[in-house]
Amino acid sequence: MLIKGPGILREQNQKKILSLLRKYKQTSRKDLAKWMGVSKNTVSIIVDHYINEGIIREVGVKDLQKAGRPKILIELNENAYQAIGLVIKHDGIEYVVTNYYLDVLKSGFIEVEGKDIKAVCEQITNIIGSLLEEFSDVLGIGIGVPGIVNSQRGIVYESTNLQWKNVNLLEELKTSFEIPVVIQNNVKMASLCSSVYDEDITGSSFFYIRIGDGIGGAFIIDGSIWNGESFTSGEIGHISVDPNGPLCGCGQKGCLEKMISRKVFREWQSSLKRMSEIERERATEHQLQHYGTLLGVSLISILNLINPGKIVIDSPYNNYEAFQSSIREYLNKNALKIPYFQTQIYFNGEAFSQSVGAATAVIHRFEG
Repeated sequence: MLIKGPGILREQNQKKILSLLRKYKQTSRKDLAKWMGVSKNTVSIIVDHYINEGIIREVGVKDLQKAGRPKILIELNENAYQAIGLVIKHDGIEYVVTNYYLDVLKSGFIEVEGKDIKAVCEQITNIIGSLLEEFSDVLGIGIGVPGIVNSQRGIVYESTNLQWKNVNLLEELKTSFEIPVVIQNNVKMASLCSSVYDEDITGSSFFYIRIGDGIGGAFIIDGSIWNGESFTSGEIGHISVDPNGPLCGCGQKGCLEKMISRKVFREWQSSLKRMSEIERERATEHQLQHYGTLLGVSLISILNLINPGKIVIDSPYNNYEAFQSSIREYLNKNALKIPYFQTQIYFNGEAFSQSVGAATAVIHRFEG
């Protein structure tokens, strides 16, 4: 609960304190005042109120050996607030409840036909209703949807995966809940999860790429998603990497999504059934080397046009050295040297959670 009182500045300071405590885990009133550029008294008023509300707690002292008054360390009560994250898939709804540190408190999956808008909305209502009975301090609900999503209005312009078109999902759900609902593209939700859970993904900007049955991306600047004017920013899957490749639903030939997606890879693997195990391994290595080269072609555009500090590749092929090395080799030979040498290419291990990313979007909205 935010402290009631005049002015937007006070509310901003309250949320900034929570954001800093979430980031640094433990700190002091003095350090908070220094980072925020405000007086210690301003911070103390807010912190003392939060302590009374059970949102912040004092956990001990720091610098006992130094001269002067020791710092009293404070931290968030991680379970004081919760966030709900959902992702709509073609065969059901994945959901999580997290605490304020984004640790998962509960998770699950409910089967439903993703193409059936009415059934999906009914299931979302049921899931949220049940979770709100169990968790009493939920800040909001984040919902990830595959496709082009107007995150400001909660409209799904188009979802090939779900076969939705111009669905005002926020309008469909708004009468069901009294807490904020954040609706965003599912890959963009996952990008938020990546910046929270992996300490190697830091800095002012990064471009996130997720390879699954489709391929999508997101450009993150100072912790926020850059949507673009039409909410299509990050659509790296529709960069053509082979003019002689298969026709894509977007009208181009050889889109990255049609060339290296997990779905395409599975179809390719089915052609190897008659090969020996050694032959399959060699063919797979060669294929993933080719995939890495094609991804490298698309990354040239990202490096030159967006110039991010990092490129994060969230891919099922990351554990193959042939895939990683072919990307680096292609970029080293073909990319402009200044942006390439200034950009870190990062390959993550386990895929980042879209549903936890949706919960992250709720907390970002609360702190924003």
